[in-house]
Amino acid sequence: MTTLRPTASAGRTASYGRHMSHVLVAAFTLSAAHTVYAWVGGIEDPTFTVTTPLAWAFYALGFGVAVVARRTGRAAQLTVLAYLAVLLCVSVFYYPTTFGPRQQTTFGWFENDVYVGLLVTATYLGFQRLRRVTLTPPVLHDGSNR
Repeated sequence: MTTLRPTASAGRTASYGRHMSHVLVAAFTLSAAHTVYAWVGGIEDPTFTVTTPLAWAFYALGFGVAVVARRTGRAAQLTVLAYLAVLLCVSVFYYPTTFGPRQQTTFGWFENDVYVGLLVTATYLGFQRLRRVTLTPPVLHDGSNR
């Protein structure tokens, strides 16, 4: 069983940044794949397609934030969490208004649910990192933590 233990050492919490970064890269890769899928299928939101600058800016910012998530500074951590808060609000309050019957394909539902789940996971990791909590491997009966 994994235990949570507060620590003041930034080095001990650095792995949260790496994990957050990976989760965010997975979320934005999935979202980009869905954007291409919707464009190819002709079911995209006309304001957000592979041909609109907004989509390119969104993904550039998203992947940029995934890089910033690896930084250990408090300002970087708060910036990533603020960005995630905005994305979660957009995912809950705006995106459903653009997700009409045409977009409600199996992949559309999958992408939406997994994308939001990945954002929530990244937010959880970010709060744990901000609190300076670290996951420690369990100590086995032989005293090792293999």
